Amino acid sequence: MATLVTRFALTGTKEEVSPARHMVIDKVRAWGVPLDDETADAIRLVASELITNAVIHGGGRTTVTLCHRPGSLVIDVVDSNPLAPKVNCSATDEGGRGLILVGFLAARSGWEPVTRGKRVWAEIALPKSVPAARAAVLRQFFAARPNLRGKAAPDPLALAIT
Repeated sequence: MATLVTRFALTGTKEEVSPARHMVIDKVRAWGVPLDDETADAIRLVASELITNAVIHGGGRTTVTLCHRPGSLVIDVVDSNPLAPKVNCSATDEGGRGLILVGFLAARSGWEPVTRGKRVWAEIALPKSVPAARAAVLRQFFAARPNLRGKAAPDPLALAIT
């Protein structure tokens, strides 16, 4: 299966974070990825943290890119601030722990400088789905099993096991 990619831009206001988070989930579902509640919540939280950080600390235009391959989703956020994201473990500070959560929920994550800012990304493991076309072919195959003149057709699963 090919990589599926979508990209959208934000002007960089706090009011855009919630709709952007919903756009991420809606797009992943539109690609046919079966999301259980736990995976959907992880995607929402990671997207929200990355986008919020870009809006608050990046200043200005923010670009969100989603890349889906079977089994993984990469959420990539580019902002115009070239400084490294700050991770804060202090319990007394109000912020700075979001990237720790991202690191915990993501299979991999990181950041890198880009020409006019930085790119922060996280890869999330996704449940693998059977493409609709493949499922349709399998349904047709099993529906077209030969009738053995009144005899019960052998169970295809039993044939595969023996």
